[in-house]
Amino acid sequence: MQANGIYCRYCGSTPAVDLDFRAHRGMVFIMQFRKLPGPYCRDCGLASFRKMTGDSLVQGWWGPISGFIANPVTLLINLINRARLQQVGPPIPGAPSLPMNPGRPLWQRPAIIGLFLPFLVLGLIIYSGTHGSGSSSANNYHYSGLPSTTYTVPNVPVIPSIPSVPTTQPAHDAKSAKVGDCVWDKNGDIAKDDHPKVEVVACGDQRAQATVLAKPTGPTGDTECDNKYPATDVIITHKTSFNGGPEIEDFALCLQLK
Repeated sequence: MQANGIYCRYCGSTPAVDLDFRAHRGMVFIMQFRKLPGPYCRDCGLASFRKMTGDSLVQGWWGPISGFIANPVTLLINLINRARLQQVGPPIPGAPSLPMNPGRPLWQRPAIIGLFLPFLVLGLIIYSGTHGSGSSSANNYHYSGLPSTTYTVPNVPVIPSIPSVPTTQPAHDAKSAKVGDCVWDKNGDIAKDDHPKVEVVACGDQRAQATVLAKPTGPTGDTECDNKYPATDVIITHKTSFNGGPEIEDFALCLQLK
């Protein structure tokens, strides 16, 4: 298929189609909606569809509104956009990078188990309802002619519990960094290291090598550092891979050297 004048937001390939893929996370009484906006070439769109839909299959059912309304609607929107993406031809590589690797099909990933969670919960509800009513009926029978016995329960002193002391140490890695924090590279020079191990330190610490100017999120965070923060000297990106899928940038640190 020839170029259609639309270019992939993530790799620059063409042809592409302008659509979004979404993910939903239910947390009982609160909800979280996420979106990876297009345009997408076929390969980048397929990788994003599999990642976001897989996340929703595992994380999207945990809550009454999430399980019955929000997550089914999210999955349906992704399936509709997946059908639109199928009509796009193979990508013609452009810039700034090659198309994403779509990875394994969704049905071959562990996240597909999440598709059966609603049916499992429904089955448990039906099972509990039927067996609960049977137990109630059995308890309604009375046996007469047996002597009754009364027992006195002795008073047992209640020993107050000792509150546990939290042992988890506060995080000091790149994820915990905030604007205005100072960081250093545990592996060496933060300006030259290709694989830095970033740690937050006090700005008065002699190990501090740079200051965080901004922390834009999403796959275009490094571009925002270049365009919106001209004082940036070093850009460090953080990528995450879910369920064996492709690594996708989730945030960037715009750093000014000290």
